[in-house]
Amino acid sequence: MDGFGNGFGSFVQAFGFMRRHRMAWMFLVPLLLWAVLTYGLFAALHGPVEALGAWLAGQLGLQVDPGSDPGWWAAVKRVLNATREALTWLALKLLVLFLLLSLNKYLVLILLSPLLAYASERAEEILTGATHPFSLVQMLRDALRGALIALRNGVLELVIGLAIGLLSLVLPLLVPLATLALFLVGAYFYGFSAVDYILERRRLRMAASVRTVNAHLGLVLGNGTAFSLLMKVPLVGTTFAPLLAAVGAVLAFERSGALRRAMQGA
Repeated sequence: MDGFGNGFGSFVQAFGFMRRHRMAWMFLVPLLLWAVLTYGLFAALHGPVEALGAWLAGQLGLQVDPGSDPGWWAAVKRVLNATREALTWLALKLLVLFLLLSLNKYLVLILLSPLLAYASERAEEILTGATHPFSLVQMLRDALRGALIALRNGVLELVIGLAIGLLSLVLPLLVPLATLALFLVGAYFYGFSAVDYILERRRLRMAASVRTVNAHLGLVLGNGTAFSLLMKVPLVGTTFAPLLAAVGAVLAFERSGALRRAMQGA
């Protein structure tokens, strides 16, 4: 656990590092991704929500026939219909926001894996001077591995979270500890995803990667804790946290000497 401060501090300092070395443009990509996801969810959900609103209007008797008597009751129904449409639109916005906040952590890690792999590699090149010849095939492999790692970690976090949740139901006194455990489990897997981009460049298999990550548990938890905290801020977290985690992992490994050992095959 000695490396917790290093992992957390390197995450925080990654922003200045990226700005100094002309990597800040990368933050535009998550912003565009957020916009595309938001638009896509609105487009996908708009039709079903409209149909649901029309069905509710019919069930509540709020539909106004064009040839109906323009009396006070028709006016009331028009007002209620307008209110219902406004509430339906608000419900759609809230639903999209809920889905994005619920899925964005690992969804963003999966979709941004090519950019995160490049950011991690670029940060390592700046720190060590070691260059990696560009290979589209290798970049796609790195991105695919990053996406698979994020998917694996998401599934494992869900399974462990369910187990901890069930345990806390059986033993309610453990709820405070369960809450802390859930946070630490998430931090571990987020940090794992960030560190694995370094390990992938060493062509480590999954078992070897897990051993390396566990050997630097404090560093990984520090990085993942900072990631988790920042991701709780809507939009800001999605924009900055994934890239800061990937670059921060490289900075932390360099400061601990692990990056040099990894380059030597340790």
